[in-house]
Amino acid sequence: MWRRGMVLPAASTAVTLFWSEPVRPLSYALTALLGLNSVSVAYAASPDDWRSSQATSPKKGRKSGAKDHKPQPSAQHARSPEYITAYGRTSPLQAVPVVGGKLGLSIQHTPGTINVVSHDVMMQRGYAQAEAAADSAPGVSSGGSPGAPAQLMMRGFSGNQILVLHDGQYFGPTTMVNRPQNSFNLESVQVLKGPSSVLYGQGAVGGTVDMRSRTPTFDGPHANALISYGSFNTWNAGVGGSVPITRTLALRTDFSRTSSDGFVKGADPHSDDFTTTLLWKPTSKFTARLSMDYLTDRLSTYYGTPLVDLAQTGGRVGGLLGSSKGLGITRASPWRYYNVRDSKAGSVNATPTLHLDWRVNNHVLFHNSSYVIYSKRRWNNAESLSYISSPGNIDAAGNAIAPGSIGRDRFYVYQNQHQVGDTLHGQFDFSIFGMKNRFVLGGDAYYLRFIRNRGFPSANYADSVSLVSPEATPLGSFAGEYPFMKSPTTMVQAGLFLEDVLTIRDNLRLVGGFRYDWLSLDRQNYRQNGQFNAATSFKGHYNPDNFRIGPVFDLTKNVSLYGVYTTGEDPPGSNLFLTNRGQFAKLSHSRQGEIGVKASLLDGRLTTTLSLYDIRRTRMLVSTGPDTVATAGVQKSRGVEWQGDFAFDRHWSLSGNVAYTYSRYGSFHPSASVDASGNQVPNVPAVTANLWAIWSRVADLPLDLGAGMRYVSARKGDYANTLSLKNYALVNVFVGWHAYKNITVYGRIDNIGNKHFIQWADTGYAGQVMLGAPRSFSISAQADF
Repeated sequence: MWRRGMVLPAASTAVTLFWSEPVRPLSYALTALLGLNSVSVAYAASPDDWRSSQATSPKKGRKSGAKDHKPQPSAQHARSPEYITAYGRTSPLQAVPVVGGKLGLSIQHTPGTINVVSHDVMMQRGYAQAEAAADSAPGVSSGGSPGAPAQLMMRGFSGNQILVLHDGQYFGPTTMVNRPQNSFNLESVQVLKGPSSVLYGQGAVGGTVDMRSRTPTFDGPHANALISYGSFNTWNAGVGGSVPITRTLALRTDFSRTSSDGFVKGADPHSDDFTTTLLWKPTSKFTARLSMDYLTDRLSTYYGTPLVDLAQTGGRVGGLLGSSKGLGITRASPWRYYNVRDSKAGSVNATPTLHLDWRVNNHVLFHNSSYVIYSKRRWNNAESLSYISSPGNIDAAGNAIAPGSIGRDRFYVYQNQHQVGDTLHGQFDFSIFGMKNRFVLGGDAYYLRFIRNRGFPSANYADSVSLVSPEATPLGSFAGEYPFMKSPTTMVQAGLFLEDVLTIRDNLRLVGGFRYDWLSLDRQNYRQNGQFNAATSFKGHYNPDNFRIGPVFDLTKNVSLYGVYTTGEDPPGSNLFLTNRGQFAKLSHSRQGEIGVKASLLDGRLTTTLSLYDIRRTRMLVSTGPDTVATAGVQKSRGVEWQGDFAFDRHWSLSGNVAYTYSRYGSFHPSASVDASGNQVPNVPAVTANLWAIWSRVADLPLDLGAGMRYVSARKGDYANTLSLKNYALVNVFVGWHAYKNITVYGRIDNIGNKHFIQWADTGYAGQVMLGAPRSFSISAQADF
């Protein structure tokens, strides 16, 4: 758990090491090889959740000559506070993100790639939601479809093959149940790359993203506020604070709201997020933390811009896509809203959690987490858009659809989710033949009841609208749409896990882990007349087992090499709550090999990491429509990720990352007419890159200037690879004025070149693509006391 007392900056921070005189030639060579990376705006971490209560919280705006911090052996030894501004020294490699496991390993000694985006970085760069923050990590890109919110891509995998957690808790299939989180309420967004089923027991193939909430501190009252206004009538506001009620009791509460008309007018997204945490620490050895997160939202209801037959329409918008079928986007359709007037895409989510930590002695620690999840979600939209190129098509009312129109569906989904779970583990420190060893043994279990009610008209098209001037028609009611089809699913999972780190020598560690699960799935479908559909329903019992093992070798005190082999056997990669009888018989299997180096040079002013990986996944499912899946035999992905952070001096810093990804299918037939074997995986760019430059205290004035660039190379937009999405580069700039002590005013321009680009092509909606946001501005004020 991130501790308030350690300030953790860097959007893409993965490591920090320090200069070593005996290997200066080697360090120079590594400098030339690895280059620059990451971000230099401070951040904080703790070895595990149980240590979060011990941290102290620095006052904002305090500059530092950042000290090095070593992991402490027990909860009693809190780390001293540190704050590193954008021009200060980079964060310590000894920071310990929770997403890396329960061993309390520092980033330096975790055999894997970890990126962290701190609260301060999210506020500085204007990331209103966690997905935008995750995008800043190397090789990560996000979707934007309201049908699959919080969708991310990394290491060639996307959707439910990326695990999204909130404070370490699993909510269910990512694209179906996760919601965008307001960044104001978060302490950090932590990203672990590659399979992590051995840590979390669910389908994390490409990686895991954990959104960590802010927690109380005992060092005095603190208050935070944010107000922002920008293009498209976009508002972002937040207020929160931490206060010690007594010497043993502290409280933190945050409330935030985002709202907008949307860059496609009519989409109208907004959300309200309330988070409160009560921290009780009666002794130095025991801590109880009770939290509640309550989120209500309405997603953007922009489902995309339709692809049309350019041979019929002409007027092509250039620079967006290419199609071997002659499809494209006309100049009349961008920024038009094709959904219905009274569209719905809202939810209510309540998540109480209780964390208990008991430090028995310096060698034994116990931690227990209990949680309840209640969610109610409602979608009702015209989601699928189809260009009608020829006569003969009719809508649900029997009316002919004129060629050149856009045929629309109606699709509603009402979900109710109830989940209760618990995790208990013990951490034990002892010696084996004189070698230090830390061993973690634990188990977890949860019960998840998910009721999904859905329906759509029996006709191919519910209605149609004009391509150039779609009418804001109401939802309406159509034959065959009601009564809804009910699909209750019950999933019960229990797991036993262990982790171990053996310090063979002071500079050599062997890290391992193993997990065994008992998973029971009862998937039921009912017809519209209420009759049980035995042909599509099924029950399954599965016993996945996974492991990881890898050494970490300190070439010097400040340069570490690592390698790791990880397996992932879990439910198929697509949405488990969409599968029916006969669609899969065995669990999906993944394996990853990864090697890398982590280093800090030039007295800690240069932090850099480099990793190479190879992933192979078999027996997986992929989404082929809003309510359908197909089996893909094999997906292979390999690539390189590099990141760096260079602080030139107290005024100038440069940060960046770049990733190369090669991802292809093996034998794969998404439909009877499409053979995608050997094709590129949709929405996976070969190259992504981010770069940020910050000039702090310009001419010793209370003024900061910053600029960022994001590059995404060309991608494929469908399984058949007939649709190609063009590459794009976006440039953002900001100016920060430190108006008063602890108050900063920011002005920003995003996509300053007004680049038109396609952000995502949802394979479940083949007739449309999601455009990215055009140029926008915002002005904000932030206060931290």
